[in-house]
Parts: sequence; structure tokens; C-alpha cells
Amino acid sequence: MDKLKKLLTTLVFYTFLLYSCGIDLPEVTTKLRAPMGLVVHSSNDSFVIEWWGYNNEDYFSGYVIFISDDYQKIADFSKPPIDKPKILNSSGLLPTIPLQPTTEPTKYIALLPIITIVDDKGNKFFPNFQYYFAVAAYSSSKGIFSPLSNI
Repeated sequence: MDKLKKLLTTLVFYTFLLYSCGIDLPEVTTKLRAPMGLVVHSSNDSFVIEWWGYNNEDYFSGYVIFISDDYQKIADFSKPPIDKPKILNSSGLLPTIPLQPTTEPTKYIALLPIITIVDDKGNKFFPNFQYYFAVAAYSSSKGIFSPLSNI
């Protein structure tokens, strides 16, 4: 009887320990992989933006391109990506470039005509000025961004 009491006490203790640690409720995280290897070239009338992306998440919607003439407006980690200057798509929404999830790392190239692009703040861009760019993966259904690419 004493052994049974010890066994029962031990089982109750370990059961309580496991439940109190939250092991039975795994934390669900929703993340997107960040784009890598961002390179920007400019010509007289366009920006050519290249990066590598691998987003196989079923909630992935595409990439958002951030642009500013002020490095801090993009690099400021205290500001969420939604508050940073970015280019919207032709419907005035995010992502800038809608895409489907991929099954392997893919190189993307975007051509942005300088005189026709406007960011979501209404800023226009001009040839022969210095601009800073970053790219982030985006999910329309979850409303989340990946970490920014290199700037």
C-alpha cells in the first residue's frame, strides 16, 4: 500500500510539473523568411532591384519594396515595417510585387521606372539622387512582414 501511495504521489507530481510548464500547449509562430542579397542598379530612367527569396509558406503573398532618400527612415528598427516608406502595387495595396510561394530559392528582378514610382507617403523620385532600398516578404492574410533585407 505504501508503494502504491508513493507511485501515485510521484505520478501526480510529474503530471502537475508537465502541465505547469506549458508543454501541452506548443507556441504557434507565424514567420516569413527574409529576402537576401539585395542589389540595386540605376540607369537614367529606372531602378533595377535584384534579390534572392525563398518563401514556401502558404500564407506568403509577395514582396514589399521600401525606398527612401533617408537611410534612417528604412533602417530604424523601432518603427514597424508598415510605417516605413514603401511602394504599393498598381491597386494601391501591398505587396508591391504579388507572388506565389516557391519550392526553392529564387532570384527576383524588379524594374522600377524612376519617374513613375511614388511611395505610400506620396513622395516622387528623381534620377541622379541617392536612394536607399530594402525588401521584405509579406503576408496579406496575416498582415506580417519578414525582417528586412540588407539596405
